Amino acid sequence: MLIFFGVIGGLSLFLFGIKLMSSTFEDIVSLKVKNNLEKFTSNKLIGLLLGIVATALLQSSSASTLIVISLVHSNLINLYNAVPILMGANIGTTFTAQLIAFKLDDFIPYFFILAIILLPFYNKRKFRTLIRVILSLGIIFLGMRILENSISSTNINEKIIILIKNIETNKIAGIFLGFIITSIIQSSSTGIAILQVLASNLIIPVKTSIPILLGQNIGTCTDTFIGSLITNKKGKQAALIHIMFNILGVVIFYFLIDYLYSIVHGLSPENPSKQLANAHTIFNVSTTIILFPIYPLLIKISKKIIPD
Repeated sequence: MLIFFGVIGGLSLFLFGIKLMSSTFEDIVSLKVKNNLEKFTSNKLIGLLLGIVATALLQSSSASTLIVISLVHSNLINLYNAVPILMGANIGTTFTAQLIAFKLDDFIPYFFILAIILLPFYNKRKFRTLIRVILSLGIIFLGMRILENSISSTNINEKIIILIKNIETNKIAGIFLGFIITSIIQSSSTGIAILQVLASNLIIPVKTSIPILLGQNIGTCTDTFIGSLITNKKGKQAALIHIMFNILGVVIFYFLIDYLYSIVHGLSPENPSKQLANAHTIFNVSTTIILFPIYPLLIKISKKIIPD
């Protein structure tokens, strides 16, 4: 029972930290985007960069994707200008995994101490944002520490190992598992963070984790799909493009899983968490590079499936 509460408590703190950081930047990012739409989206590369930065700040590809879909729905931005932002969001979402891989657990107390020192300046806007970001980081890493300590329990290990043995030779089963996990918890960042903890404790091999990670990139489209149900056809088209983009990326990398593992293992042979973070980044950056030149084709397909 203590293990159960440890896992739930760790996940809750992690999600709260992510939400706190997201809410800190959400209004700022949303306002900046809406007020500078023409400048940000007239150049496709700037739109791509906007998606990366906005999602890295919001700590949620779903949040930034839903913002873009709402803008398309409101005719504040067209599909051709929206898609680069959606693609950039997929790259920006890798920031969380990279942050976790740095293993800043030893600095957890210092995040809270620094926040307390700055607390007298909380009424000043810039300091308020800084304090919230520092607290967010402290809470995120504290949640990961609790989660890691709980998952390292022998009882938990045995159950996970039994599950892993059933999927380690079946990549499609791994992808499906990743899809289901992320669809349920509604957060690819959390799902990948759990994978990083499992890999760091040598409970699950990195090579087995990669198909699950790929599936999580499809699962993150679930809340985008649900959110698009209340939008007009243009909003639904934007959501469909986001889904197609992620599915195509997984199809491409399904045949490259062994190569991807070799690359990330070579980059960080002693750090399983970093290997997964790098796999996540390489997948999203490569998928964007491959599909960015042909995104007008994705728009045409979306219009065929969902006519205006």
